[in-house]
Amino acid sequence: MPLPISKVQAIKAITWLKTNYASQLKQAVKNTPFSIDTLCGIACQETANVWVFWVDKKTPDEILKLCVFDASGDFPGTQRSAFPKNAAAFRTKYGDVFTNALIAEANVSRKARGYSAAQYLYKGYGIFQYDLQHVTVDRVFFEQKQWYSMDKCIEKVMKELKTKWDTYQDMFKTIKAYNGSGPRAQEYANNVTIFISYSKEVVI
Repeated sequence: MPLPISKVQAIKAITWLKTNYASQLKQAVKNTPFSIDTLCGIACQETANVWVFWVDKKTPDEILKLCVFDASGDFPGTQRSAFPKNAAAFRTKYGDVFTNALIAEANVSRKARGYSAAQYLYKGYGIFQYDLQHVTVDRVFFEQKQWYSMDKCIEKVMKELKTKWDTYQDMFKTIKAYNGSGPRAQEYANNVTIFISYSKEVVI
């Protein structure tokens, strides 16, 4: 899995994160095995390939709202194993109002990226990509558009990381498990490790 952004782009993204959110990130990792650099590394791997091009054009709040990505299961030629497999599966369980609201959010993000509107239900929400599969136990995050809040995004990523850490007690294995399992998760963790090393170079 190649790095989704170059080192120059990563440094720009990390600088933006630390400039705007250092206090929240620092507080979140306090008394944990994780660091601000861990969170910056995950953000670089998950979403910075899109928003790094917005940091000179949009406010931090505008950027957070647009972090709705991953159309797997609905985009032609893609599949997804976790619930919801596609928009139809979500609509069957949660109805039209909720489904259409999330599709509308996806289309706002698509427009910002220069894409036309589509009837795709996106599955990743927020700068750390909190997956829509969590809707079954955390409906309020998605229904109330809590990915607009960096504090909420940090809360979710830290909860996931702490849970994985409790199982593995190893940083690389924890980051790998945050993405899943198998070769792609291994490559994911490799990439995040590289981005963490870049993040350590950025001192704000």
